[in-house]
Amino acid sequence: MTQTQFFDRRRFFAKVVCFFVAGVSSLFLSNSQMLWAQLPQTIVYAVSPSGGQKGQTFELKVTNGKDLEKLDSLWFSHAGITAVPKMQESNGKKTPVVNTFLVTIGKDVPAGVYDIRAHGLYGLSNPRSFVVSDMKEKAEVEPNNQIKQATPMELNSVVNAALQGATDIDYFSFTGKKGEKVSIDCRAARIDSPMVAIVEVYGPDQRRLASERDTFRSDPYVNLTLPLDGTYHVKVYDLTYSGGAQHIYRLSVHKKPHIEFIIPPSGTPGTTSNYTLYGYNLPGGKVSNLSIGKEPLQEVQVQIALPAKPKTLQMGEQGFSYEVSSDGFPYVWETPAGSSNPVTIFYAEGKIVQDEQNIEEKLALPGEFVGQFEAKNDVDMFRFTGKAKEKYSIEVYGQRNGMVMDPVIVVDQVIKDKEGKETFKRLASVGATSVFPDLGGKLFDTRSDDPYYILTAPADGEYRVTIRDLQFETRGNPQMVYRAIVRQPKPDYRLVALPLYPQAVNTGGGPAAIALRKGDCFKISVMALRQDGFNETIDLSVKGLPPGVSCKAASIGAGKNNTEMIIQADETAKKWSGQIEIVGHAAGADAKKLERVARAATVLRPVANNVRAESRIARSLGLSVIDEVAPYQVVADVKEVNVNQGRQILVPVKVVKRTGFDNAVALAWNGIPKNSNITIQNKTIAKGKQDELFQIFVKNNANPGVYTTYLQSTVDVSYRRNPGQVDEAKKEQAELTKRLTEAQAALAAATKTRDALTKAKGKTPEQMKAEQAKAAQEVKAATDRVKAADAAKKAADKRVAAAEKAAAPKKIKVYAPSTPLVIRVNPAPVTLALSVPGGGALKKGATIDVKATVKRINGFKGPVELILPLPPGVKGVTAGTVQIPADKTEVTFPIKASAEATEGDLANLVVQAKADFQGKALVDAPIKLKVTK
Repeated sequence: MTQTQFFDRRRFFAKVVCFFVAGVSSLFLSNSQMLWAQLPQTIVYAVSPSGGQKGQTFELKVTNGKDLEKLDSLWFSHAGITAVPKMQESNGKKTPVVNTFLVTIGKDVPAGVYDIRAHGLYGLSNPRSFVVSDMKEKAEVEPNNQIKQATPMELNSVVNAALQGATDIDYFSFTGKKGEKVSIDCRAARIDSPMVAIVEVYGPDQRRLASERDTFRSDPYVNLTLPLDGTYHVKVYDLTYSGGAQHIYRLSVHKKPHIEFIIPPSGTPGTTSNYTLYGYNLPGGKVSNLSIGKEPLQEVQVQIALPAKPKTLQMGEQGFSYEVSSDGFPYVWETPAGSSNPVTIFYAEGKIVQDEQNIEEKLALPGEFVGQFEAKNDVDMFRFTGKAKEKYSIEVYGQRNGMVMDPVIVVDQVIKDKEGKETFKRLASVGATSVFPDLGGKLFDTRSDDPYYILTAPADGEYRVTIRDLQFETRGNPQMVYRAIVRQPKPDYRLVALPLYPQAVNTGGGPAAIALRKGDCFKISVMALRQDGFNETIDLSVKGLPPGVSCKAASIGAGKNNTEMIIQADETAKKWSGQIEIVGHAAGADAKKLERVARAATVLRPVANNVRAESRIARSLGLSVIDEVAPYQVVADVKEVNVNQGRQILVPVKVVKRTGFDNAVALAWNGIPKNSNITIQNKTIAKGKQDELFQIFVKNNANPGVYTTYLQSTVDVSYRRNPGQVDEAKKEQAELTKRLTEAQAALAAATKTRDALTKAKGKTPEQMKAEQAKAAQEVKAATDRVKAADAAKKAADKRVAAAEKAAAPKKIKVYAPSTPLVIRVNPAPVTLALSVPGGGALKKGATIDVKATVKRINGFKGPVELILPLPPGVKGVTAGTVQIPADKTEVTFPIKASAEATEGDLANLVVQAKADFQGKALVDAPIKLKVTK
């Protein structure tokens, strides 16, 4: 067995680029330094071990992360996995061992992959993968860099290991018998490790039997029929020989069932059906006619009951970002020989038809055709019946099934003559079309190589669809299972929610959970994956928020795919952590509401050297409120406005300043596209000031739609890190100082007693000797207590100094968003133009006659009313209401300044046109006036 050609090239090239451009030693260091210049929040990069055996309790440590102070609990995505801090005796008290927990996995927890999060002083962390197995587990024993130092393993066991540093190589050994079928599975990418693992297997005669990478979902998997009795060795290393605290992996050597793929890979929700599992060591299985490399696959039929939740996604293994549009659930085959690896079974649309060799299947619509490119030059065909001028969407799930392939759709019209002879008219040949655009930028890649095509049938009759791989002439593999779905367009959508690390806009994000301080705001990127031309506005809300935490408003406008939600915590919010859901509501084609819960996403490693971040689908969306007050909060008093084209929006903005903060705050609007024809006003709220009025102007030619926007702040704050630690350290210092004083006093008393015995009278020599010996022992014991108390007090003094140093004020750059503003732009009935004489010069007590011209648009033909609303800060300028009849377009609009009128250039002044058009409609035209004495 040699290195496979079927690997995820995107991850491979990203690894190589980062290695050569940045250097192994500096790659993650540079990114972690970038992330340090923020207010702290708990981030976890690695835990050890990264999994455990069901029914067991074991020690787990958070081994790598950021802002890990006072970790007090672990949270798992399955309630049957629990953890408590490991305790130790310290100065007569039980205290938790730093970052260390005792984890218990219930006997009923299914084998599979879950999320683990840590909670500490700075909130709930990002998720990391955690594996539950039914095999014995142990830790790697270093050193094992040479074959003679190999860590021994039993069959049907797992070793938790790590590449400790650059160039680290690990060896393991196991004993096997000739003819045994053994699987060697290395989980690295599947547990969020940056390691691109390579596994080599050597026989008792030291001959290399296999060398694999990226054979199963970006990780190496080897299946061997052992050729000899004896000791076998497994060598594990990284593709670029990199290593470090995050380069963790799990190596298992077992004879348990391993599933490579399932046929069909999907089923109808809420049904129980027969499925064929293909893989190795399948109890009751028979040898199939398919093989991967030289090892034939086994097959076995099982019945599987599918949940009745067709619009949800729970992945079996780690979910790649481009798989996020699929619907499915995790499946593990439980057998007397043990649990299989977890796989994902997808939810089908309509009846499933499986490919049969040399037969063109007929597909009833909506329907799903299941096939695989098991060999080179494999081409599959099926037919369906269409009606003239009807539309049909043809979509292939290949790469989005987790398989490495690049499917191509070819569509032909079947034309029959009077004798029934068939000819074919080519209508389309479609390769990778990016079913969904690049919604997540460099943070979450939603693109795939799967094709999508909308066919408008030119006539009644049959249509033939041919499916092949783009590289079908050079590759084929039974793993390349696909689903081809044909339906009349069914507009729908899915949502993805990605917490954004607090930093400057358009920079490489990092791992993050939704962590809020009291009086704080946090951004979440929400992406809409629109299906079959779905183009409605999606209104967003949040379920499960604790008291004091809210989300004012957020929407994804028609035709748009992205927005950023802002979660807000009041100053009254209590410390909290838990799970929330982001829910979308939109009108479907049948006027019924489509409610969709967003799939969670997480960044594993940040953007580096212009290479995309590594991200995956998360199993939940976690939120926490940190027991600390944010230094400031930007609040936009307006949360939602419904306006026509040609409108001014004035937004009062307040910066709530706390904990002595009083710096200038630079604010810039985000979320409004450049081509929207909406002008924005960015400002800095000066030091010593809290309020400012911001102007947004929706131009006459602004694109109708929904826009969710917010103000992004950029501020330097003086921040004290964990000042409570200083108080705790000083309290302990005071207790130990008191203990030292008491010990010193006890020593002085014991010494005095001992010395007094030399002057004692009336006692026999034996009595004197015994009492003096006892007094000497008491002096020695007291001296020992003084030494221990003094050492403890000195250690406490050091902890106080370290805490004070850590809590010393430091300048930190903070990027906090404001509360959001949703702008709904509707078509306008008119445009309004003003002609202002004299450049708008207006003396107090005088009147200026402004010529107003309206142009009726969008089918409006009615009358228009003009008024002069005064913006905040302007007084004494008035105008009467002026009517423009339906048959007129121009009018004179007199504006008068009283003796008390505001002097100078009048900011944010508009003339407003009112009309009855799809309800009340308002249109503004800016006017420049300068009032003088």
